[in-house]
Amino acid sequence: MLRLRELRAWYGRIQALFDVSLSLDPGECLALVGTNGSGKTTIVRSLLGLIRTEGEIRLDGQDLSRIATHQRVRRHRIGVVHEGRGLFLRMSVLENILVGRPAGERSRVDTALALFPALANRLHQPAGLLSGGEQQMVALARAVVLQPRVLLLDEPTLGLAPVVIEEIYGYLAKLRETGLTMLLVEQSVRRASAFADRLCLIRSGRSVMTADGRNPAAEAELVRLAFAEADRPDERGGDER
Repeated sequence: MLRLRELRAWYGRIQALFDVSLSLDPGECLALVGTNGSGKTTIVRSLLGLIRTEGEIRLDGQDLSRIATHQRVRRHRIGVVHEGRGLFLRMSVLENILVGRPAGERSRVDTALALFPALANRLHQPAGLLSGGEQQMVALARAVVLQPRVLLLDEPTLGLAPVVIEEIYGYLAKLRETGLTMLLVEQSVRRASAFADRLCLIRSGRSVMTADGRNPAAEAELVRLAFAEADRPDERGGDER
């Protein structure tokens, strides 16, 4: 379904990704794991066309590498929950869910509320008054309204309390039950292996290893490789993101 082949990316003159290759099958959840600055979020930005890239980005065989961001999101229905949620805090919950959507998509709000019933009584409240967990629900609901073919989740539980993290992953599990294809950025290998089908280790802007999320031996090797980079000089000679 989603294929990256020899993907390279730059922030200005600084190269951030080096020949990243990975695949994501329909209905699968692939988790990108690695230390801070390894390049996980850069892969999400590359998929959305937010930074300069070279290499192949294909969705169902169609090359997206030269398509504008809004076309990837709208035409190819790539949903995204950004790191930090990306909400408009002075706007209402409903306005955040529908931001940038045609009027005809308002009927899909009920579908989102069925997954996130806690938002039903908050629709007309400013998003800034919600708790961190509730704001993350709004971000997820906004992505669900798009009826995405692929959902990109960039650190969906960043900064949340442990009990809220479990709640958010409960909602993500409901989304998985619908057959939604997911690419998850997650720093915790433990959480990623408990949720995802496969784990892909990103290190210094490279895809180093892909492992079965249910294989403890592979998970242990992935963790070893992930933290081995702390003892190595920077392979790229540039900043990490």
